[in-house]
Order: sequence, then C-alpha cells, then structure tokens
Amino acid sequence: MTTTTQDDNHHLHSPDHHITIDTDRLAAIHQRIEKPPTILCNTAGRATCSIFKVPKSFKEVNPKLYHPQIISIGPFHHGAAQLQMMEEHKYQYLGQLLARTGLELSTLFRALVPLEGSVRECYSEAIGLGPHDHLEMLVVDGCFIIELFRKVAKRVEFEADDPIAAMSWVFPSLLRDLHRLENQIPFFVLQRLFDVTYMDKFDGKNADDQKEKPTLALLCLNFFNYTIQRPPQILWKYKVGCLNSFLF
Repeated sequence: MTTTTQDDNHHLHSPDHHITIDTDRLAAIHQRIEKPPTILCNTAGRATCSIFKVPKSFKEVNPKLYHPQIISIGPFHHGAAQLQMMEEHKYQYLGQLLARTGLELSTLFRALVPLEGSVRECYSEAIGLGPHDHLEMLVVDGCFIIELFRKVAKRVEFEADDPIAAMSWVFPSLLRDLHRLENQIPFFVLQRLFDVTYMDKFDGKNADDQKEKPTLALLCLNFFNYTIQRPPQILWKYKVGCLNSFLF
C-alpha cells in the first residue's frame, strides 16, 4: 500500500503542473460518439429485439450447451465449418419443396424482401451479411425448418435416404440444436414462408382435426412434442400460449 506525502499533494495541485489538452484526441472521441455501433445492434434495447447471444461467462462453463452441434439456424453460427454437412442438406429440402409446389425460387425471395429489415431488428448484435446473403440464409433456413416440420407430421414423406430419418442419432441432435438460444430466426419469417408454400393437398394431410385449417403453430408444437408424445387435445388447448414463446 502506498501513501501520498505532503510534497506529492503539493505537486499534484500546484498551478505550475500543466496538462495540455490534446485536441486530436477530443476529435477522435467525438468520432466514436457519432459512429454507429458495429457489434451491438442499435435495436438491442427495443421490444422488437428477441434473439440474443449467450453471455461469454455462461459459455466458458460448457460451450457445447450453447453452440449448435450439427446445424446452424440464423446468422450467429452461419457458415461454421463443422456444420456444413447439414448446410448441404438444407438445400436438398429447399429443392424438394420447389419441386413439390411448383413455386419459383424468386417467389420465396420476394416474399421475404419486405421483412429483411425487421429481421435484423430482432437480433441483439449486428448481422454481418449483406441483404442478398441475408435473404438467402432466411429462405434456406426457413424452408428447411418448415419442410422438417411437415415431414415429422407426415404431411410430406421423408426421402428413403434422408439421414434425418435413417440415422437414429441425427434427429435428437437436430432437436437440441433448434432449441439453442443463438440458433434462431424470427417466427414471422417461418409464417410468411409457410403461407407462401401452403398447399391443401399436403398441409391438410393427416391433420388431427380437419375442422380447422392446419397451422404452422400446430406443426411446430407437433415437432417439439415428438419425443414427449402429448395427446393432440393438449396441443390444441395450449397452442396460443406456446406460440407466444416461439423465437426461431
């Protein structure tokens, strides 16, 4: 522990002790004040922001709890080298959807163009993708999720060689990855893609209740109910409350 002597105090407060203000430093500080944030998104404090990164202190305890193991959804882990196997599989699902519905790929892109800015506002950190790359990611990730929901609900058949159906370890890993906080896209993106690709011939197939048009919310509940197998009437009863908690 150090002590301050009387001479030191005299030196600190002496009128002869001058510090020249660096005007260049002041200018640099003003530039930093005026510069828009590049890491923390300026919408992070708004109600629209619903998808955050996990604090580093949490990840240090056990990174595997928070990092996707086989698939990336959304921008935070997009392009990770260890997730490329399922990245290829996403494009297979997109191709199957286009072939089945007869839709043009451009139709899906146009459907999401008005939402692109709103999607960015849902994330706590700035998305390092340009608008075209961002739209491609949303189309590919969103269509993969919707097709997966349809296949699990048996509205659409799995391909015979689909590893999600053929390899027993893939589906549980996929289910866990879709729960991860950093591995999400907004639900309204899925809803728009579902509405654009909806076809009674497929989406009405094997519905538990034909009195009401099958919805994306029920497909989602059915998917996450797969390992628990709650009765259909329970899903219907709580569908609104559960939907309000969905992120993606």
